[in-house]
Amino acid sequence: MAVRIVPVTTLDPAPEVAALAQRWNDVLVASTVATMGDDHDAWSLASRRARESSTSWDHRYFAAVDEGDGDDAIAGVDGVAGAAGGTVVAAAELVLPRRDNLTLALLDLAVHPDHRLRGTGTLVLDHLVRLAQGAGRTTLLTETAYPTGGSDPGEAFLRAHGFEVGQTMHRNDLDVRSHLPAEVPGLDGYAIETSTDDTLDAWLEDRAHLSRRMSTDAPVGDLDLAEEDWDADRVREQREATRKSNRRAVESVARHLGTGRLVAFTQLQVPVAEPVLAYQQDTLVLREHRGHGLGQALKIANLRAAREAFPGLVTVRTWNAQENGPMIAVNEALGYRTTAIQREWQRRLG
Repeated sequence: MAVRIVPVTTLDPAPEVAALAQRWNDVLVASTVATMGDDHDAWSLASRRARESSTSWDHRYFAAVDEGDGDDAIAGVDGVAGAAGGTVVAAAELVLPRRDNLTLALLDLAVHPDHRLRGTGTLVLDHLVRLAQGAGRTTLLTETAYPTGGSDPGEAFLRAHGFEVGQTMHRNDLDVRSHLPAEVPGLDGYAIETSTDDTLDAWLEDRAHLSRRMSTDAPVGDLDLAEEDWDADRVREQREATRKSNRRAVESVARHLGTGRLVAFTQLQVPVAEPVLAYQQDTLVLREHRGHGLGQALKIANLRAAREAFPGLVTVRTWNAQENGPMIAVNEALGYRTTAIQREWQRRLG
């Protein structure tokens, strides 16, 4: 077996390059389906393309291509042209934050189920580690997921390569057909505002502050994460990436009437082509405004708005750190149930 690691881009429409990108994404999907079945959360190619366009994050994509029998068991890194006739046996992504957390690198590595246990995963991981070290990164993060009652298929590999669990998340699902709350509870001193077409321009400055606080106020377990740098332009870029991903965002915010500022928010994203499953994005209530029922009110307002905008919506999916008791309590009261476990893994480079 001669395996080469080749760069992948989703931004070049040239037929050969686009075909490689599609084969690369197919491996990512196939690997996820092997563990999660049809109830998976693999990114679409459109979403990967939107991510690669980011100016806040440096997304680098790679494919491990088996070129058939050869004298060399493994042969370095090559260009896209070298992948034309081979089989993509593994797919990977290296993400380097550009604005903050400059010692951090995020990894996504998937080996096709038909090509595992041949050393390809180690080959690709070693390549990503070298790139991360070359960029001055000292902490690596990756994640795994598996259905409740199952086992983590990536655990043995990650532990063997020096990763440790930094945080455990629960993936929780809500059937909005049977658990849609009747009305939004009343609030004293706050007003709920909702947009069914993403973050409004009038919200951008306050939303940037809330996103910055999301990085400091939300539980992060033992992960080596620092405060994120957000401004209105970054929120605007995030909004554009959502739209390029063929998703529509439904967002609710809480305004403090005494100051006129936004003090809480929640957002759902719904794939436009198949608006059956909605993905919960960040939810935050500023610490100084907790204890007023804002989290529950926001969630209810947003669920009702999403259901009205997308009558065929069946499921809303969210992720909660297992130590985030208050948000878990809100979600359980709404009817969410745990369907999978997600673990965040961390490795510090010496």
